[in-house]
Amino acid sequence: MRLLSLQPRRVLFGILVLTILILGGCGPAAETLYPVSGKVTVKGKETAVNGGTITFFPDTGKGNKTKMLAGSKIGTDGSYSLLSGDKAGAPAGWYKVGVMTEMGEAVSSVKVNPKYMDQNKTDLSVEVVANPEPGKYDLKLDP
Repeated sequence: MRLLSLQPRRVLFGILVLTILILGGCGPAAETLYPVSGKVTVKGKETAVNGGTITFFPDTGKGNKTKMLAGSKIGTDGSYSLLSGDKAGAPAGWYKVGVMTEMGEAVSSVKVNPKYMDQNKTDLSVEVVANPEPGKYDLKLDP
């Protein structure tokens, strides 16, 4: 029964990710995009999330006023590289991070906590900066 209650949320999240990838580039052209790539693993197991999608939602509570969302498929090795529309990277600022491991063909055999599917429940928060230190965008999720 619990799986059925999550299904509409997954569909909505999938629609949101597709919207990001299709329309994300329609935001203000003046915003500078910074490269964002990393690896998604599960804490304790250090196992790579081997599929799915990742979405960076602007965190207005932390001052991010961009209208652009950024997203990416997660590779079989857990790697991702964000796109804002059809351009690589994301504008600087704080983001809430959502991870969907069951979407279309990009399904991960590694399951993660369902809180990551909801931008209002996720506790992942990342600041995109111009000059990140190595590994800054590597993410370790709760199982």
